Amino acid sequence: MHQPQQSSLFEPAVSVPPSTSLFERMSKALLGSTHPYAQKDLRKATTATKFIGRGSAASSTNRYRRAAGDLANCGHYVADDVVFVSAEGARRQRLEIDRDELALASRAGVTFITDSPADRNRPYNVGEREVAAFLQTQGYSDDGQGHWQKR
Repeated sequence: MHQPQQSSLFEPAVSVPPSTSLFERMSKALLGSTHPYAQKDLRKATTATKFIGRGSAASSTNRYRRAAGDLANCGHYVADDVVFVSAEGARRQRLEIDRDELALASRAGVTFITDSPADRNRPYNVGEREVAAFLQTQGYSDDGQGHWQKR
């Protein structure tokens, strides 16, 4: 049975009201961020209903997962879901992409939102390229903007 990713003992749980959208949650998490790619990631959350990603403690992916709360790695997807995917880049102790969670969402026929090819192909973004390769094996194609749908 699939288990959603839980907070570790060393990581405080994030309390988010269940009625807030993923975009609202991400907006709060990125408030005041000076990270150069924060706005790109916030745009990915604009239409998303769920989030898939896991990352090491210092990663943006982990920050987004925590902000998403119960909308992250939830283990249940329907065809109408739009899933924002974040994957860790080339850093020490990076976590691999969650193929099991991506496969669950894929079987439901969701739409995935990832980095655009221009961002995905930057040398650092190895995780984003792994996601793209995995989605292709699941019968998905990218529209050239990072929006993936079943062929």
